[in-house]
Amino acid sequence: MGRPFLSALQKCLQLLFMVSLWSQFAFCGRADVPIQVKDSGSKTVDALVVKLVSERPAPFPSAYSGLEIVKREFFSGYMTIQVSNSIASLKQMGPSIFPALMKHLYDDRYSYSMILAVWNNETVGDAVVEVLCDGHHMYSGYKWRDTPSGSVGYLSFPDYLKAKEPKKWAEWARDKTKLEIQLDFIDWCVAKEEERGFVDEAQKKKLLDTYQQAREKVKKEYSNDKGTKKLQGNN
Repeated sequence: MGRPFLSALQKCLQLLFMVSLWSQFAFCGRADVPIQVKDSGSKTVDALVVKLVSERPAPFPSAYSGLEIVKREFFSGYMTIQVSNSIASLKQMGPSIFPALMKHLYDDRYSYSMILAVWNNETVGDAVVEVLCDGHHMYSGYKWRDTPSGSVGYLSFPDYLKAKEPKKWAEWARDKTKLEIQLDFIDWCVAKEEERGFVDEAQKKKLLDTYQQAREKVKKEYSNDKGTKKLQGNN
């Protein structure tokens, strides 16, 4: 075995040792670094948003459809208690925190997972939307429908939010009740459905009836939601 070969081997081993040593220090350092989020102006909101960042990695990649996801522990998705409690606390605080919460709408760090045909990994921003919509992502009752100009997908809360412009919407919503927000979402959907058009009167009637039923349902759901818009979370 020649001297040049031994010299090269020695350098490789030294390099591997240095990389290993650096990795250990880097890992130890990261363990002590607290999770940071944007300053929204509300310490209470920001402290809860920190907890929306999952302490555990996603168990599967997005779009995964293997048999493992039908196991009991993954059947309804995956969310840590910390994330779940944070979402619940933010919802409880009500719409008054929405302008502060909107600062975190585009945080793309992993938060939780859910199954919609396949495995989907959701971000902190998605968790924020879950709070904003209070779990009401859509009311249409369909995934796709025909229109005079072709097939279209259902109207979602993110569609509504984008159309209203997030920052402007949050300022509008801050002194509204959760019921007022849901009814505005439904009204927007109906206007958009009419803009898209219908293939016949039967389709129109069925869809508009679906939205009317949704109105009655949310009125019952929020019938005891007194004073929600008065809650403050800007401490």
